[in-house]
Amino acid sequence: MNNMESLKRLAKRAGEALLAEHPDWGEYFEASDAGDLEVAVPAPKGSNAGHLIVFTTKDSDIWIRFAPPRMCYAVESESEMLDIVRRLLADQLVFVVTMHSDEWVETTLARPGEEPQLKYGQAARSVSWTGIHDTTHEN
Repeated sequence: MNNMESLKRLAKRAGEALLAEHPDWGEYFEASDAGDLEVAVPAPKGSNAGHLIVFTTKDSDIWIRFAPPRMCYAVESESEMLDIVRRLLADQLVFVVTMHSDEWVETTLARPGEEPQLKYGQAARSVSWTGIHDTTHEN
């Protein structure tokens, strides 16, 4: 995406920050009709992440997610966004989704190998960018 002018203020700042760090990501940028940003970077071959997606909503929120359901995390600022993106791409963080049967419990970010605190009947799935730290835990 070359025209950042159609983006709302927060979307533009987030997009500019991402492009400054990843100038080759421009082809993955999309602007919604409402002026929000979505960046969907394809995951490496063999990964279960699908895509690393950064998006804005209503000019007030920045979200980072992987493609699988419920793997979504809100960030407070562009600097936090960049830090988390760096750490996800370096496999220093994984998405962890905790479920109780078919009911979602929580989504968080954790370090690879970190054991989730599960209650009886819960299960957690961890997904890393490259797939090398993917795990499933049950209690």
